[in-house]
Amino acid sequence: MSIVSSVRFVCEEIGLTTLVNSSRDVFLIIILRMIRLLGFGATSLILVLFLKELGIHEEYIGIFMTLTFIGDLVSSFLFSLAADKLGRKFTLSLSSIIMLITGISFSVFNNYYLLALISILGILTPGGGEVGPFRSIEQSSIATLCSHNERSDIYAWYTFSGTFCAALGSIFGGFLIQFTSNKLNYSILASYKAVFLGYAFISLLSFIICLFLTDRIELSNEDKTTTDESSNDTSNETTPLNQNENSPLIDQPKKKSRFLPELNHSVYSIVFKLSILFAIDSFASSLVSMSWQTYYVKQKFKVSPSYLGSIFFVTGIVSSIMSLLGTSLTKRLGAVVTMVVTHLPASILLALVPIPNSLKITLIILIIRASTQSMDVAPKHVFLATLVPSKDRTAVFAWTNVVKTLAQVAGPTMVGYLTNTGLQWLTFILAGSLKALYDIGILATFLTFNRHNQH
Repeated sequence: MSIVSSVRFVCEEIGLTTLVNSSRDVFLIIILRMIRLLGFGATSLILVLFLKELGIHEEYIGIFMTLTFIGDLVSSFLFSLAADKLGRKFTLSLSSIIMLITGISFSVFNNYYLLALISILGILTPGGGEVGPFRSIEQSSIATLCSHNERSDIYAWYTFSGTFCAALGSIFGGFLIQFTSNKLNYSILASYKAVFLGYAFISLLSFIICLFLTDRIELSNEDKTTTDESSNDTSNETTPLNQNENSPLIDQPKKKSRFLPELNHSVYSIVFKLSILFAIDSFASSLVSMSWQTYYVKQKFKVSPSYLGSIFFVTGIVSSIMSLLGTSLTKRLGAVVTMVVTHLPASILLALVPIPNSLKITLIILIIRASTQSMDVAPKHVFLATLVPSKDRTAVFAWTNVVKTLAQVAGPTMVGYLTNTGLQWLTFILAGSLKALYDIGILATFLTFNRHNQH
């Protein structure tokens, strides 16, 4: 195989060829996610440390993060349900403005109750992951803009770009704190506030980019896209389900509700089962959010914020790069199998994090875990998009995201209590065990829905 052929093969396997040939809107959606996760990565690194610097007790920090999840739960679901009525572009733009206000507020105020209220009404990630209505709207828009054969590749790059920039956000946050405290003689608290000011600036950039999105991302263009794809459907696509991807997995009933999707009973059953499993996984994630992980590593090994940023930059970069392999595995193994074989090893490694007393060994475990923990995200998006009728995707994506957020509500409060009693290490073991249970549940429940291509 020549070098050119090898390069072409690699580009096709990781979806780069598909990405390069994508529309402008796809690029803008990915850029929006990159910018947003840059801010999320920076603020999640220091959120717990910032609240601790304000003199807030660990238990109240946990309650603060729980309230933030509740606020995100309500606002994200309502925004996502209304997005197809109000317009996806408008909803994304409005959400960016709310992010901007949140960042400015955190850079100005110190009062615990006021900050808690702002975190409930605003958009702020308490755990390093995606918050707000962005993800469900963008996932649905990608499904609108891309054909079935392209979705796995685009979702993989969507995941990669976000994870990569979240990692950049971590090291950027650590660098900004070090620079402002050492070079500009800021206090630690003022340095943390500088990070939130950067978050506000990033939100402004996000709003400006939203203005360049076209109407092609809107639901009104879905029917035309579906018709065009159906007319060009090829006969060499083989799947165990043996049907056109642009149709829902099961026939659609007429929609009776204005916002909530009226799906076939069988699809409801599938979404319900998925919701339970997603809830287990998300609750586990809330026990070991990035904010609490940084606090654990800082307290156990006494490292600086800048060093913390470097640690999670490395794990984030590894995670983002490896996530690109998810699309290749999905094409060969199917979405369900890929979700399990990549996520289960990460779950087991998570439970091992508190065992070593050496920082070096702990970092090795975190880096190895990072190599597989994000590889299941793209196939998860593909799998869910396959199950749901096109006009209901935004609502169903929103529902599953709300379920994930709801499951995370109690986690931070529990972590705050355990941390206060010196038992934070227990959260890693519990989270790893629950995530392993989720993986086994996905495999046992949905293996018959696995989709794969014959190569």
